[in-house]
Amino acid sequence: FLKSRKGFVKLAMRKRVPVVPVYVFGCSDYFLTSTVFYNVRHTLMKKFGICIPLCRGLYNSMCPLPIKTTIVFGEPMELFDIMGEEKRQPTEEELSAAHDKFCVALRDLFDKHKTRLGYADRTLTIK
Repeated sequence: FLKSRKGFVKLAMRKRVPVVPVYVFGCSDYFLTSTVFYNVRHTLMKKFGICIPLCRGLYNSMCPLPIKTTIVFGEPMELFDIMGEEKRQPTEEELSAAHDKFCVALRDLFDKHKTRLGYADRTLTIK
């Protein structure tokens, strides 16, 4: 859901601070998820904002599976450069350009490390 979340970029641009792309490899494998009643659960989520996750972890409990987790950091990005020198609210076009730049950097970070960390078969989808 990163595609529609631009607040952190807007705040960084307004305060003129860098943003660092970070990705956590392994966290999406902590639990085994089920597709039982997926259409009903997805409809509830879309219409009412109610999420009913069906998942299980270690020994069918809510404890996460013992999966290796690796956090990778990208280079700090000064997204406020898009606005120039003046301190002001970014326009919608500037905000979208900066957010797109961040998403590209995050995808590049994922692609750079995925093979080395055992995730070569996966792609990062930003929705």
